Amino acid sequence: MVSCTIVPVALPRDGPLTKTAIKDIVQIFATNNWRIADPETLIVKRLAGANQNYAIERPKTEDNADLGLCKVLLKLHSEHDTIIEVFKGLAPSKFEEAQLCHDYGESGLGAKVYGFFKTMDGTFGRVDEFLDARNLEPEDVEDAGIRADLARGYATFHSMKTQLEETPVHIYYDAITREFKKYHKMDTLKKLFHEVGIGMDDLIDYDFASKIRRVTDRLESIEGKKGWCIHDVAFMNVILKNNPKKGENKIVLIDFEFVFRNYRAFDIGGHFMQKVFNWVDPDGKMASYRPYTEEEKRHFCEEYVEQWNRKTGDLDTSEQVFRESELGYLLAITWDIHNMLCYVEQDYSKELLNHLDLLAFKKLFEDFVNHYKRLGLDAH
Repeated sequence: MVSCTIVPVALPRDGPLTKTAIKDIVQIFATNNWRIADPETLIVKRLAGANQNYAIERPKTEDNADLGLCKVLLKLHSEHDTIIEVFKGLAPSKFEEAQLCHDYGESGLGAKVYGFFKTMDGTFGRVDEFLDARNLEPEDVEDAGIRADLARGYATFHSMKTQLEETPVHIYYDAITREFKKYHKMDTLKKLFHEVGIGMDDLIDYDFASKIRRVTDRLESIEGKKGWCIHDVAFMNVILKNNPKKGENKIVLIDFEFVFRNYRAFDIGGHFMQKVFNWVDPDGKMASYRPYTEEEKRHFCEEYVEQWNRKTGDLDTSEQVFRESELGYLLAITWDIHNMLCYVEQDYSKELLNHLDLLAFKKLFEDFVNHYKRLGLDAH
């Protein structure tokens, strides 16, 4: 069980943490060698991201016999300025997120959590194991070994035992269908899109709410399994170890700020979708990578179900997981479309729309329509 430690540090109003403040935090959770280290000898690198993340390294002892931790990751969490309506009561608190990270670390597949803390000014943070790794790239999953490790990682996370309350899955779908009904045929959204030269009338007039219900009804009819889903399964939220030990899983899942119970199909289908849809691609949000082939999807599902059954004692088949993932693909698309519409409505400005890749947004909608039609979900 993770406990929250109050640390005698207040964050600066402007600028990064000082080395002294960093040492004061880390030394509470690390070895004695951190306590005697001179703050000025610490090597501190601030990492990119919405939160303040720091990779921190201290010098080794002179005789090089120090077995303590020489490098850690310090994460400071910034609370969302505005919580999207659909996530209220679902997204974990910072304490719950830390508990998830701890539980996943205990599985042997995630980074260990050394400590969870709160600063004097109320900011939450963690001290985690530092992993020598890089962000997963879409071409990486074309390697069968990496793809298998990733599938096992998701199966482990989805089936993980935690101390968090298991919120019923229907609460999310009740909320998101209400949201889509609100946006359905909304004239203000249409006008804003037209002002920047991109017509989105077809998307705004599309009845996503009823389509989502069709998808979830089908998942229920085939007894789609549920688990702890990450939801934000962009490739940048998976890291690939640079020098894994022999027999060690190469991948680590990160970023659990939207974890709650859902159909496991959501994350699996979302992962397949994200291979060609990348919001942070500098050359355009719709990535140029080839889609997952059916053969690759089926291999992923085979590796996934083997791990799932090992963890749960179930006797699921890879065909079952594949069928679920085809439906989850659609649910994952509605996640991105809903969030985009929400941001546009809340920040009603041309500047926001000019910043977003609306052609990619439109292409994502077309992908939903085509995939939905291919699955024949409106057939009686």
